[in-house]
Amino acid sequence: MNGLLKNKKILFLCPLFFNYHKKLMRAMEVMGADVDYFDERPSNTFLSKALLRINRNFVTVQIKKHYEEITSNIEGKKYDYVFICQAEATPKSFLKDVREMNPNARLVLMLWDSVANKVNTLEKLDLFDEVFSFDKKDCEQFGLTFRPLFFDKEYEELANDESELVYDLFFVGTVHSDRYLILNEVRRQFEKNNFNVFYYLYIPSKIMYYQRKLFSSELKGSEITDFSFVGLPSEQLTAKLKQSRAVVDIQHPKQTGLTMRTIEMLGANKKVITTNTDIKHYDFYHPNNICIVDRDKVQIPTEFMETPYVPVADQVKERYSVNYFVLDILGLTPKNGHEFYVEKSGGGEQ
Repeated sequence: MNGLLKNKKILFLCPLFFNYHKKLMRAMEVMGADVDYFDERPSNTFLSKALLRINRNFVTVQIKKHYEEITSNIEGKKYDYVFICQAEATPKSFLKDVREMNPNARLVLMLWDSVANKVNTLEKLDLFDEVFSFDKKDCEQFGLTFRPLFFDKEYEELANDESELVYDLFFVGTVHSDRYLILNEVRRQFEKNNFNVFYYLYIPSKIMYYQRKLFSSELKGSEITDFSFVGLPSEQLTAKLKQSRAVVDIQHPKQTGLTMRTIEMLGANKKVITTNTDIKHYDFYHPNNICIVDRDKVQIPTEFMETPYVPVADQVKERYSVNYFVLDILGLTPKNGHEFYVEKSGGGEQ
């Protein structure tokens, strides 16, 4: 795929979310593109992000200044593609200006959160040539194009790694909704069966921990020492993941789309325990590799950890790679070439 974007100029706006913006940018550049990147949000402080989600009017001044600076930086440049992720902060006026400055550019949006969690985005959908979402239900409700997330080269390399397995179960992630309660029950069942568990539970601040502990039942029975308030460095995360056999994934109750972690585990050839029942409809689903649990009544069959991992066909995995993802979003893959989501029952052997 190298060279497929040679001499193409791309304006790329994406929020700072782990390193996903870097992975997408690197993929575009490896394929030959000249990429101008800007943060889609004006600020990444916890308060700013919270105010943006609660009511965008609270950060109007910040947004206006941020996008005036972006406009100043791109003035006079011509782009072949304008690729935006989320567009939670992006003003409609900016999108109209970009369109006017680049009338021949393809303007696309990718949503990796459910529309229910991104209400600021709805009013902008008709300003794009195409809007993609990882959530099948949102696609059906709002007329969006379905596109699952991706894994990058790092996870392909993990699939070939021969590190000794130390942990049977791995989880690193932010604690939200009922995630802590479910994770606790999964841990209890695993440790009862003498399995080794590695958890790294993250909460953005101690204030948030105490607030949720006092005013909701989400962290019932927890201690502050159960959590970390700084993210796990990516090198440590990768090292622990290499040593793990299976990963637990608890998606937000409001979303049906598959999380990034789930797709990354497809790339890494790792087993997944997930609460997302929709995964059984995806083309890579196999019961040996993926255990679906009821979030209200968690029960993990002991035989799941005893069965061997069944490799997924290369032609299926390729379409979840970051390069193919980018080409899909930019409209450079066959529209009728592949369906990720297939209505079927049973094991889904490849």
